[in-house]
Amino acid sequence: MIRDFVAAWPLFTGNARRFLLSATLAGFAYSGVYFLLANLFLVRLGYDEAFIGVFIATGAVSFATFSLPAGLAGRKWGPRPTMVGGYVFLILGLLLLAMVVLVPVAWRSPWLLSCCALREFGNAFYVVNANPFLMASTGPQERRFVFSARGAAVPLAGFLGALAGGLLPGWSATFLVLDESDPVTFLVPLLLGAVVLVPGFLALLATTHETVDEDPQLERIAESVAARSSRSALGRAQSRPSVSAPAPAHRAVEDRFPTGPILAMFGVGLLYIAAMAGSMSFFNLYMDQGLSVPTARIGTVMALGQLLAAPAGLMLAPLSARLGYDRTFTLCALGVAGGALMMGMTEHWMAASAGAVVITVLSAIAFPAITVYQQELVRPDWRPVMSGAYMMAVALGWSAMASGGGYLISDVGYRPLFQLGAVLTTAGAVLFAVYSRRVARSASTAYQS
Repeated sequence: MIRDFVAAWPLFTGNARRFLLSATLAGFAYSGVYFLLANLFLVRLGYDEAFIGVFIATGAVSFATFSLPAGLAGRKWGPRPTMVGGYVFLILGLLLLAMVVLVPVAWRSPWLLSCCALREFGNAFYVVNANPFLMASTGPQERRFVFSARGAAVPLAGFLGALAGGLLPGWSATFLVLDESDPVTFLVPLLLGAVVLVPGFLALLATTHETVDEDPQLERIAESVAARSSRSALGRAQSRPSVSAPAPAHRAVEDRFPTGPILAMFGVGLLYIAAMAGSMSFFNLYMDQGLSVPTARIGTVMALGQLLAAPAGLMLAPLSARLGYDRTFTLCALGVAGGALMMGMTEHWMAASAGAVVITVLSAIAFPAITVYQQELVRPDWRPVMSGAYMMAVALGWSAMASGGGYLISDVGYRPLFQLGAVLTTAGAVLFAVYSRRVARSASTAYQS
């Protein structure tokens, strides 16, 4: 596997390499430092689970609200400038949020919610347009390796960020001669996380408008399928070309708005994210408040999940080559549901930790798998819109689990929330499996006829 990546590395374009650098830094700062410390920071400011649920939901609603506009903006002005602009607002939102300790107490709640909304506004424009940008910067030969590298680099950086995030509050308390319960001790690592993103912005700024051409043979196959299936109910058939290159398992074929694929992926995203949203939004609080686990140990557990997710992300390339992106995603989504179920079965920190690690590891494969799948369902000019619609669904699902989860925890505890997430994610995996099977069958029939 490693030998295959070494052989594919020279095929990576400059755009792909610079994007991977920006994604790696975002993994350290956002997926690592911020994701670990944000909820614990709010607890030290005096907020309870109900407000924290609203805080998380505010970010998710902001992301959902601006995901589709981000896709439309990317389609009009191009993914690259839209993505770069979003990265700037992501940095600004993180910086301002960390400065809440300097805001008068009466203004802290609206400040936090506003900064959270601003952060996810930028994140929406960045993430939504990153997918079509990366698709345009890769060819069929190296695409699965680039997305695998992204799936490995982000959690590896998140491992380092979570490890640093678990240690920095204690170091800050020692340096500033403060008690570790003082929210100021969390200010330094959160600010550091925001500053780390600046080189990522410079890397994105150095990208160009270059576009890698799709395989002409695949384009001819797609046109052939389009001619045969334009009247079908799916109308957006996919083909499984018999070529030696690592070709996409399906291709978009119509110029009109791809309603069917977008609605299907919207439904999948809405359900699939439930287990991860419910479990990981409150995992650190569950460990800290519910199980009395020290912050350093929480950071170690989250770091371990990110560390194991790095080699797991590399598995996308061989798994997708053998199983296809569709079956790879289905199996990993079911595994994510299993991880949430582990967290909901018993009140023990080791079970919760194991479940969180499983979710983190399998998500590192599931996310890039469905990203490539849904991007290849539509033509290149519709990819920003597809990305925006899918990410909007994910954010809405996350918002529902976070906002409702905070109140559910207050009433019945953490475990029912984790169990609910497992059920919904299983439903999303089943929906995806049924849809992808129908599309594959329709495409196979059209291609053979």
